[in-house]
Amino acid sequence: MTTLIISGTPGTGKSTLAKFLAPKLKFHHLDIHRYYKKISSGYSKKKQCYNIDLKKLEKLIQEKLTQHPNLIVDSHITHHLPKKLVNLCIITKCSDLKELKKRLQKRKYSQKKIEENIQCEIFDVCLAEAKKQKHHILVVDTCQKINQKKLVSKIKKFL
Repeated sequence: MTTLIISGTPGTGKSTLAKFLAPKLKFHHLDIHRYYKKISSGYSKKKQCYNIDLKKLEKLIQEKLTQHPNLIVDSHITHHLPKKLVNLCIITKCSDLKELKKRLQKRKYSQKKIEENIQCEIFDVCLAEAKKQKHHILVVDTCQKINQKKLVSKIKKFL
């Protein structure tokens, strides 16, 4: 069983990358957006998002691995999963902060939420937290031209 997680600040291209990689690697893409209510401890009006319960997320992934032995899971919190469950952690970045701001505005994020996410990107919060979990990490800057063949090849070497 193999689990590839893609994490990063909202708007950095996690889902786009997951949807591209899944068929190339012959992995099942687990879209946890569909499970937010099931894996959350509730909705925070203040933060405008679901509070994901990591134990529930871990249980969902383990459940799905019994159906699909190779999973790609993308979310801005997947890097918090335990190392034992993750074979490779891809951190998406968007080095062009103006582009990231446009992406978040297109999603109708509040100005406060946009600023929070841009700060997270500037300070590499997801990357730092993934390192803390001791994941095998591959960083992909989605604002740079990506050689798709090389990327797939690099990922296959990790797995």
